[in-house]
Formats: sequence, structure tokens, C-alpha cells
Amino acid sequence: METEEVKQNLYSSLKELGLNEGEISLYSITLAKGAISVSELAKQLEISRPNVYKVITGLEKHGLTQFGESNKYARKFSVESPMVVLEKLREKREKMQQLDHSLSSSLPDLLTLFHQGESATKIKVIQGKEQYLKIFNGILEQENKEIQFFGNVEDFVGFISMGAENEWIKKRMKKNILIKSLLLPGKIANQFQQDDVKQLRETKILKGAWPFVTSFQIFANKVIIWQPKAPLAILIEDKFIVEMLKSMFDKFWEIS
Repeated sequence: METEEVKQNLYSSLKELGLNEGEISLYSITLAKGAISVSELAKQLEISRPNVYKVITGLEKHGLTQFGESNKYARKFSVESPMVVLEKLREKREKMQQLDHSLSSSLPDLLTLFHQGESATKIKVIQGKEQYLKIFNGILEQENKEIQFFGNVEDFVGFISMGAENEWIKKRMKKNILIKSLLLPGKIANQFQQDDVKQLRETKILKGAWPFVTSFQIFANKVIIWQPKAPLAILIEDKFIVEMLKSMFDKFWEIS
């Protein structure tokens, strides 16, 4: 590996650990030179000795240098091995993964505490299959109780593929999230209804409705309107629109 690339990798790793520019320079210089005096470091870093002490203290807080029992300012010192840097990076990433998992698990409950009030309505237009699937899978990170789906499941599943739908169903069941589906008549709608019990779903067929290709899905405090022909989806985060569509869903569900 080229020297410049090695330096850049070290710089990026130290930056990720939260070191500032002075601490990174101190670590890099000491790593290359071994044990070094404060006066020599002051020359190398082109700063005063008191400021070198401040940088040393900062580096100590990151656990990347050690001193013996004697006065640290009156002796040479060295930094920890790059292996220690790697270990600390791994520890940080493990903690971040744990936090990510904890926050993901808590997100549905946190969203129920969020009240939009007079905040501006949030509307996002999503285009293309990749973004379509991304937002579809993201539903399961934001809801932990119940989802409602209304509309044409034939065209929806026809676009995302039955494989993607089945994977989503597995994830939903693993999270123990119920879905109520009010669907236009069709082969997939009939199959869904037959599989309701084993797929944690309640399905009703909306008979007598004029055919249409769109659908909407309600979850958390949001609604997604799916239009698979363009394709595009519209994500709406608005308390009053969600309440209106949920009221419509509940009424059609009751009479179907």
C-alpha cells in the first residue's frame, strides 16, 4: 500500500475516534519517531511547549498514550500501537450498532409520542423501484403494532415482485406486526386472504369498486400513496391527512 494511502487511512481512523488535528499530528509524529521529548514535539508541531502539554492531555483522554509514575512533562513518551486504534474503532462501531438497534426498536414508540401540532406538512415524492423498495421496507422500522393497506395489491406486488413482498411479510411477522388489507378483487388478493392466519394478516375484498391501480398504506403517523405505473410513491406526514384516510379505511373496512 502506498505511503500516502497509509497516512490517509490512519488520519481517517483517528478522526473517526474524535481526535482533533493537533492530536492526530501528535500521534502520527510520535508513531513514526518513537519516544520523543516535549521540546522536540514542540518543534515538530510548531507550537509552544504549554500547548504541546494540552495536546498530550487530549491524546491521553483517548487512551492512546501512557505515562509512568514520574512527572510526564519531564520525560519522553510514546503512543499506543495502531492495533489499539483498531480496537477502539471496533469498540465504537459495536456501541453504535447497539445504539442503532436500540433506537430502531424504540422508534415506533417514540413516533407515537411525536405530535405534529402546527408543524408544516411533510411530503416526499419517491421515484424508481430502488427507492420504492427502500421506503416500503422502512415501514417496518417505524411501526410495531398495526399497518393498514388499501387498494390494488395486484399492481403493487406486480411491480415490487412477489419475492420482495414475501421477504417483507417474513420481516413483518418476525416483528409481530399485524396488517389489515382492504383489497380490490384479484388472484393475489384471494391468495392473501387464504393465507391470513399463517401470515398475521386480516384481509377483506372490496367488491363493487371501480378498478384503479393505486393504493395507500397507513403506518405510524404517516401514509404512503403507491402509484406503480410511473412508478412513484408519495410519503405524507400530516396528522390531519392521516386521520382522514384512516377514517375512510375504517369505514370501508366496516362495511366490506
